[in-house]
Amino acid sequence: MSQAKTKNLRNIWYVACHSGFLVKGKTIEKEIDGDKILFGRDDTGKVFALKNQCPHRGIPLTYGEFDGKEIECCYHGWRFKTNGICSKIPALPPDSKLDVSKVRAPYFLTREMNGIVFIYMPRDMRKPEQMDESLFPKIPLPEGEHFDYVTAGFMGCSLDHSVIGLIDPAHVPYVHQSWYFRNKKNAKLKTKKFAPSHLGFTMVRHEPSKNSAAYKLLKKEQTTEISFQVPGIRIEHIKVGEDDIILLTALVPINAEETELIQFIYTSISWVKIFRPIFYSFARRFVKQDIDVFKKLKEGLQNNPPLMLMGEPDIQAKWYNAIRTRYDKSQEEQIPFENPVKAETLQWQT
Repeated sequence: MSQAKTKNLRNIWYVACHSGFLVKGKTIEKEIDGDKILFGRDDTGKVFALKNQCPHRGIPLTYGEFDGKEIECCYHGWRFKTNGICSKIPALPPDSKLDVSKVRAPYFLTREMNGIVFIYMPRDMRKPEQMDESLFPKIPLPEGEHFDYVTAGFMGCSLDHSVIGLIDPAHVPYVHQSWYFRNKKNAKLKTKKFAPSHLGFTMVRHEPSKNSAAYKLLKKEQTTEISFQVPGIRIEHIKVGEDDIILLTALVPINAEETELIQFIYTSISWVKIFRPIFYSFARRFVKQDIDVFKKLKEGLQNNPPLMLMGEPDIQAKWYNAIRTRYDKSQEEQIPFENPVKAETLQWQT
């Protein structure tokens, strides 16, 4: 496995944050793939995103005032609409012939769905709206239903390393040892069927592993389906009778060396909702175990060692590399994306 640094995918949608993090009349800054971005919610409730930098002298716009309609830069009072267009430059004389609306702070497309805010990261900031609608993430949640925010943490590695860690089955009985989930001493042979799916691949619906106590708590008959789609969205959809539990884990590059992990959950099971704090504490512990092992991984990657992908447990990592390469090529050459993954049955011992 090559350790050469690669640029993260562009012309693609990333998860930005949970909807609850954006409040009317307030702005926040988040760094995504090296871009410092101002996120806000206007007084109508619409989410927007601008490059957090005044085009005049470069000061971050989050230091300015936002009245729910426009942002006023704290340095010279330049005002910008939520689409980035400048509406006022106070220092200009009243009879100035300059058209201030031709000044624009770079902006990003955003979309809010199911309680999650997505942002489109273009290759060319001059053309932020050149977007293929068919490439928007597919989320198995009905319109009007919303995910809860569970937790977030920082992985001290690139997006590529973080994704491969997220979809890797072999680490589970070692990193996530617990009474309620898995133990390295009771590993069993798993046989899983996979199929290509939207921007990625899916472990097709099956009965959950018999050696995971967490599933036994749900009592009723269960099936689960786990999908992955680039740039870094993993969705586990558990059917419990007629009800649903959906875990969505998103990996978002902060920059070339750091990645944010954000986890969301949805359930239609009433008793699970009642015990939400308990279940969420288990989920946070699970995520913390990944974050802790990635701190150790970061140490090992400092000297850029050659790495290996071995056998069927690492096939999903190979698929990820092939998909991201094919996607990048499709955007570079402006051709339709064709998924390179083929249906296959894999086995591993966990």
